[in-house]
Amino acid sequence: MKLGLTLNSLRFDLREAVRRASGIGVGAIDVDAARGEITPALSYSGRRDFLHYARSCGLEISALGGDFGKSFSDEDAVERLFDRTERLIGLAIDLKVRVITTRIGPLPTDEKDRKWDMLHDVLKEIGRRAERYEIHLASHVGESTTADLKKMLNSLNTEGIKVCYDPSVLIPMGLDPVKGVYELSDHIVHTYARDIMKGEKGYAETVPGEGIVPFKDYVLALYEIGYKGRQIIKREAGSGGIEDIMKAKEFLDKII
Repeated sequence: MKLGLTLNSLRFDLREAVRRASGIGVGAIDVDAARGEITPALSYSGRRDFLHYARSCGLEISALGGDFGKSFSDEDAVERLFDRTERLIGLAIDLKVRVITTRIGPLPTDEKDRKWDMLHDVLKEIGRRAERYEIHLASHVGESTTADLKKMLNSLNTEGIKVCYDPSVLIPMGLDPVKGVYELSDHIVHTYARDIMKGEKGYAETVPGEGIVPFKDYVLALYEIGYKGRQIIKREAGSGGIEDIMKAKEFLDKII
């Protein structure tokens, strides 16, 4: 298992962030493709240039972020999300990326719910389109139980819809982040290294290794299910900047 980094964690402009990621020593980057400079609106030459620059810095692009602020469970947004996701698949092909992170959204607990059928049909169709190009649309966890998510994924019969696993978002839901790895073992294609701590005002993000995520057990579980992807350092809050990323890398290097 190797490390990667979400480019947004560095809070620099695009090329400087890529350069800094290379200097930190991670081998891969996740790039937000829902907004900013790298979106489906980017020209073919722009795509080619960015891929070349990332590779010249010794980095692969491990995933594109496809969170548009809505999920496939938002009925009013489904058609627009479907179109945007199709365009992201085209971008992923040009950037040689196999994973696009996305949001399925909250799942109904009852399979007889009309919304379950709607979600099932939409996900199966877009999943098959992704599968055609050997691309995974990896849904973030944390909006439904791991059991409900597994039930939906098992029903789709496509390799195009998978899971982006983040242990830190499951703890506030009262779910075991280690047990969830085993529960979703057939579907995890991308993982985050994020941590949280609990204070008087609730949960807050912190540097990986300084919070309550049981990282050693989490990483061991990933090894036991045969996960061969990357652990992506994702640091959205805090003011530590690169120092926080370096702390996270130093900690994770010792356990993976």
